[in-house]
Amino acid sequence: MTRNVRRGGKIWVRIFPDKPVTVRPTETRMDHLNVADNSGARELMCIRIIGTSNRRYANIGDVIVAVIKEAVPNMPLERSEVIRAVIVRTCKELKRDNGMIIRYDDNAAVIVDQEGNPKGTRIFGAIVRN
Repeated sequence: MTRNVRRGGKIWVRIFPDKPVTVRPTETRMDHLNVADNSGARELMCIRIIGTSNRRYANIGDVIVAVIKEAVPNMPLERSEVIRAVIVRTCKELKRDNGMIIRYDDNAAVIVDQEGNPKGTRIFGAIVRN
């Protein structure tokens, strides 16, 4: 993140000064993520992580509250609708107990209803077994 200086130059401002620069966030709140199902939404923005009071990052399997930023036309889900979703892929690596590291190219989620059932009928891409 940059800020403009008086003479028109830019300086870098660290948002989280206590975090090292090399740490890649799992899924930051207010960040965009792809939708991995055919429910009609294409892109989500994370608002809140359910089950915690003030957590900054979500991991695989966490339920989040999100708003739809981009949607397919003529589908039941519309843009700016607030929904729940489960995170299924993250760019931040997931370390298993046996030493295996799992990392994906994108952050993705599956839209679910209040009971936890998926709204779409198909899920696209790789999904972790956990």
